[in-house]
Amino acid sequence: MQFDYTKRDWSKGVVHVPTMPVILNGFPLGHALIDTGADVTIIPMEVNKLLGLELEKSSTLSFVGAGGDIFRAVPTKKKIEYRIEQAGHRPICWKGTVFFAAGQPTILLGNYQCLDQLKITLDGKNRKLNLVKA
Repeated sequence: MQFDYTKRDWSKGVVHVPTMPVILNGFPLGHALIDTGADVTIIPMEVNKLLGLELEKSSTLSFVGAGGDIFRAVPTKKKIEYRIEQAGHRPICWKGTVFFAAGQPTILLGNYQCLDQLKITLDGKNRKLNLVKA
């Protein structure tokens, strides 16, 4: 599968970032940012209002964001299904734990039980992401 980078505006103009469309437990979340520096997948807490997943509050962990801020995130009780689809290709599916954090503005796909399940090639020059199941 191949996906185009997503165009974003920021204070210095425009930037193109690697994203891919993600479906969690059958619910399409849209494009999520591929964050190779993130230990885990982190999703805004508000999204869980739509998904209705059970969270393991006793297993809440603290994380340090890229800006140095400390925040807390709550994992799902059970692994959920990740699914990547693209016309003309078989879907890529796997199960993993995701974490939900209040005030998280972006869906970040991290390494644990997510990016470590995939072989991803980033082509920044051409703003393309190539993806296969590992």
